[in-house]
Amino acid sequence: MTASNRHLVDADWLAAHLDHVVVLDATVQRNDDEPRYSDGRRLFEAGHVPTARFADLFTAFSDPDSQIPFTRPTRTQITAATATVGVGPDTSVVVYDQSGGAWAARLWWVLRSWGHQHVRVLDGGLAAWVASGQDVEVGPGRPPAAEASVFTPTDMRDLVADIDETAGAAEAGDTGAPVICALRATDFAGDPAVPGTGSIPGSINIPYPETLDAAGRHDPAATRRLIETAGVDPAQSPILYCGGGINAAGLALALAEHGIESARVFDGSLAEWRADGSRPLATSSRPGDDA
Repeated sequence: MTASNRHLVDADWLAAHLDHVVVLDATVQRNDDEPRYSDGRRLFEAGHVPTARFADLFTAFSDPDSQIPFTRPTRTQITAATATVGVGPDTSVVVYDQSGGAWAARLWWVLRSWGHQHVRVLDGGLAAWVASGQDVEVGPGRPPAAEASVFTPTDMRDLVADIDETAGAAEAGDTGAPVICALRATDFAGDPAVPGTGSIPGSINIPYPETLDAAGRHDPAATRRLIETAGVDPAQSPILYCGGGINAAGLALALAEHGIESARVFDGSLAEWRADGSRPLATSSRPGDDA
């Protein structure tokens, strides 16, 4: 890990520090059939970073009582979830996943949004760990050691945006904080012929997947170009959204690596926006885009 990396570690650094950190696997399994998502425990047990603990982002580190999947957990829920995986207030945490990094970024953001100050992400996830020649463990993982002190969450509201704050910023245009969609360009554009597609009017697009290289690692040069092309002022506090707050967390991580630490995630994102029938969606025709 270089000095310039604020929130990422590489596989070599993690291998050298395994005895001094708690490693959390935040993998969520995406299914071809319903339910669309399920917890990634089966994938975790098939192979994970040695010493890693499975962090159930599907229920424990989200609010299972919410109508919107993966909603940020409540104070009581995050306290219980961190205790389950043995994370205390001073625990140094490294998070990873097995599918593109957005799930790991989501857990990174959830922990930060509740005031945990010592969480970073394994750049490239399990694939990078394996590519570096490191071993994996199989099975249910090792039980966490009892933490001497319980993590007491602090609600960092400056990292979270609600639907009204997002709408107000988007309506303010150049005079407000930029509202940025982290979905791919085709999803951002939507299809005028398909109701319910498109983006929040007044928002701009920085696709989270384009901040990664072919190996799924963060690409600093690509991210810098995307920021500059979008005209994002590092002094501003952008509001980020996507379909359900996952890719938005990935973009928050990418921006934080470039010094934009004050980005806020619209937690409900388009899932909440679309559920409110009074909220408009913008669509545009993009010749050459895939359907």
